[in-house]
Amino acid sequence: MTRAEAGPHRQKPYGDLVSQAERAVSGVKDAELRKVAFEKVLTDMLSIDSEESAAASTSRPRPRPSASKAPSREAKASRGGPQAHVEEMLEEGFFRKPKTIAEVKAELENRGHHIPVTSLSGPLQKLCQKKHLRRQKANGKGSKKTFAYSNW
Repeated sequence: MTRAEAGPHRQKPYGDLVSQAERAVSGVKDAELRKVAFEKVLTDMLSIDSEESAAASTSRPRPRPSASKAPSREAKASRGGPQAHVEEMLEEGFFRKPKTIAEVKAELENRGHHIPVTSLSGPLQKLCQKKHLRRQKANGKGSKKTFAYSNW
């Protein structure tokens, strides 16, 4: 069945949906964020449009492609926040020698990720609980005790 034959529930032309999505994200200043928002809005509009047309017809909607593919390391780090950045460092062998949380923070800053120490302690602890990292007491400056993180 063609779109013209679909009757009152026919799908909007793709160009109209693209124009609506562009208008929806026109106020976003950051180019990368605008791109992601545009893709999300357009995807949502297309799925709503296809759900309406599927409900009007007797045919079943096509299944969505599964998201079972593991994201690449770069995509994982860009979406995962501090824990994903630390996991990336773990994969690259950064923790072969014990590192303090200050050293982890400094390395993340060298990589362009400015994350406060308070946002690193939780992800480091979770990786220790999963036995990806080991946490051992180390002597800090003066009488201050700190932890050093290393490979398990």
